[in-house]
Amino acid sequence: MIIRSILRKMVISFSKTRLGQIYNYHPYMDDRKYIRELYKKRFGGFPDLDNPKNFNEKNNWRKLYDRKPIYTDMVDKYRIKEIIAQRVGIDYFFPLLGVWDDPNKIDFDSLPRQFVLKVNHAGGVIICRDKATLNFKEVRKELGDSLKVDYFSPSREWPYKNVKKKIIAEQYMGEGLIDYKNYCFNGKLAFTFVWQNEPKADGSKPRPFFCGAYDRDWQKSGIEIDYPTVDKEILKPACYDEMVRVAELMSQNIPFVRVDCYIINYKVFVGEMTFFPWGGFMKFKDEKWNNLLGELEVLPTKKEMRTNE
Repeated sequence: MIIRSILRKMVISFSKTRLGQIYNYHPYMDDRKYIRELYKKRFGGFPDLDNPKNFNEKNNWRKLYDRKPIYTDMVDKYRIKEIIAQRVGIDYFFPLLGVWDDPNKIDFDSLPRQFVLKVNHAGGVIICRDKATLNFKEVRKELGDSLKVDYFSPSREWPYKNVKKKIIAEQYMGEGLIDYKNYCFNGKLAFTFVWQNEPKADGSKPRPFFCGAYDRDWQKSGIEIDYPTVDKEILKPACYDEMVRVAELMSQNIPFVRVDCYIINYKVFVGEMTFFPWGGFMKFKDEKWNNLLGELEVLPTKKEMRTNE
C-alpha cells in the first residue's frame, strides 16, 4: 500500500507539470491508445500502427510488439557494458569506477579527483572536475531525484520499463566532445547525426547542438530536425571506419537502433544505445526524411520477435 501510494503521488506530480499537461499524460491508459493520442498531439494525426510506413510510425509499432528482453539491457547504461564487451571488446566503453543502488552509499573516498556520475536508466550526468569542491549532499539529492524518474511511462519506451535503477561512476573522459549518433537499420549504418556538446559551468549535462547528418560516405545529407542547429561542416573522423564497424556489430539483428559513439584520442567509445529517438516522436523539417528512414527500417516477423537475439 505504501509503494502504491508513492507511485500515485509521482503520477499526480508529473500530470501537473507542463509536459504532463501538453501530452495529457495517463499512466494507466492502454499503451496502444496512449501512443496514438500522443502521436496525434505531436504531429496532428493518428499513426497507422497496423501498417506502419514512416520512421516514427514503425518505431511506435516496435514499442508495442518488438519487445526482446535484451533491449532492456541495451538501454541500461550499466548492463550495456557487458554487451559491448561481448560484441566488440572491453576497450570500447567508458571505464566503470563504481555502482550503487542508493546515493547515500556512494563511496566518494574511493573515487579519483575527476569522475562522472549518472543513473543507468535516464538522461543527465554530474561531471566532477575536482572532488575537493564537490557538494556531496547536493549530488546525493540530485541522484536520488533522478532515480525516481519514470523513463517508460511518458512515451511508452518499453525497454526502460524493467531497468533495475542504479547509480554508476565512470572515468572522466574530457568535455566538449562530439557525439556521433549512428542510425543503424538491421545492422547497417545509414546516417550519423553529429552533435556538439557545450560544457556547463556547474558540471551538469552539456548543452547539445545539432550539426547535421552525414551519410555512410560522409556526405552531408540535408536532414534537418526541430532542434537548435549549428550550420557547420564536420570533418570525417580519422577512425570513422572503426566507428562504423563497432556500430554495426552493436546493432546486429535489430530493425533500428541508434548507437551513440564518441571518439577520444583516436579511440572509439560506445556511450549508449537508443531505440526510439525523441521518444518515437522525431520531428523532421521535411517529411521526406521521415518516409525515407521508414523505408530503411524493416520490421521483424512474428517468429523473429519470439527470439531473444
